[in-house]
Amino acid sequence: MMLWLRLLIAALCVLAYLRSPIDLIPEPIPGLGVLDDVLVLVGFLWWARAQLRHARPRPAPPKPTATNEVWNPYAVLGIPANASAKEITHAYREQMKRYHPDRVADLGEELQQLAHQKTVEIQRAYAELSRA
Repeated sequence: MMLWLRLLIAALCVLAYLRSPIDLIPEPIPGLGVLDDVLVLVGFLWWARAQLRHARPRPAPPKPTATNEVWNPYAVLGIPANASAKEITHAYREQMKRYHPDRVADLGEELQQLAHQKTVEIQRAYAELSRA
């Protein structure tokens, strides 16, 4: 069944329950009968949110540029494998200055996309080397 149809049917059932004089929790104490209405409503909202989150398409992982090429974060930043944390940070900042999207905003669409891909690669390399 389509997601929106399931959500609509469930919402109509919840509304019918909320309008109904019959409650799961009787109301011997005034205001206690509202508790089950609130629980049903919160439960529905939680379920609907989970359904919508589950149905949302997930973005595909980025494809590697070459299948036989091993990704090297040091090569992306242009530093030797024995670089210090200070050198890694300096190289990251220099590469970001060169490829930052704001610097290529006035260039063509293809160059902007290339700069964006390079920026993502630089950020990934820096994140990986910062963890190590």
